[in-house]
Order: sequence, then structure tokens, then C-alpha cells
Amino acid sequence: MGKLGKVLKIFLVIAFILAIPAIIGLPFIMNHMNRVNAMIIIYPNGILMLGFVYQFIGMFKSLEENNPFTFNNVKLLKRSGYISLVLSILWLFDLLYLVLIINNTYFNYILVLLFLTVLFFGVFIALYILSELFKQATTYKEENDLTI
Repeated sequence: MGKLGKVLKIFLVIAFILAIPAIIGLPFIMNHMNRVNAMIIIYPNGILMLGFVYQFIGMFKSLEENNPFTFNNVKLLKRSGYISLVLSILWLFDLLYLVLIINNTYFNYILVLLFLTVLFFGVFIALYILSELFKQATTYKEENDLTI
């Protein structure tokens, strides 16, 4: 793994470690949002984001071993994709909650939540396609290893 890969892994580990107190403390820092809204919006999304980052940290282990085409990476990519799909659905629910139940008409909130919904749905599609590509590549690699 190159220098960039090592820097990315260090960045992901630091982000993972710093995200835990941020997720716990954010509802107490935000003054304009009551605790119930913070628990509905921040905690589920934050916990899933930690899981999302953790999956990618796991993938860097196989990159360090110079063995990226494994079925474990296929599983990690699929799991990351499904986490992304759940995140997309949660962002959509958060958007509907803010608009329909709280009657929040702040255009910035609506725009950001809509963007996050579309973004994570796109990430789900990309990761699903990538996992299928890795699955085929891993199958070809194992067949090739058996013939040699």
C-alpha cells in the first residue's frame, strides 16, 4: 500500500475516534434543537456513519497485505452499500420529519437533507456495483490461482 493509502487509513481511524464523542456531545451543543429531535436525527445516522467508516478501515487491512481481491472485501463492500442505503432512507425520514411533523421551513435544512438522501443512495448503487465487480474479479483470481 502506498503512502496515500496509509494517510487515508490514518485519517479514517482518527475520524472514527473523534466521531464517537462528537455524536454523543452534538445534541448538547446544539441550542436550536431539542433533545428528542437530536436523538431521532443525529444518533441513528451517526451510529450508521461510524459503521460505514469501520467497513472501510477493514478494507485497508487487505490493501496492506497486497490482497485486495478477497471475498471478505466483497462482503465489506456489500455491507457498506447496505449501510449507505439505510442512511439514505434515514435521511429521507429525517427530511419528512422536519417538513411534515416539525413544520421546519428552513430551506437550507431541506436542501441539505435532500442532498444527503440522494448522495447516499448514489453511494449505495456505486458500492453495490463495485462489490459485484470485486466478486467477479475474486472468482477469476481464485480460478487463475488454481490453474497455475
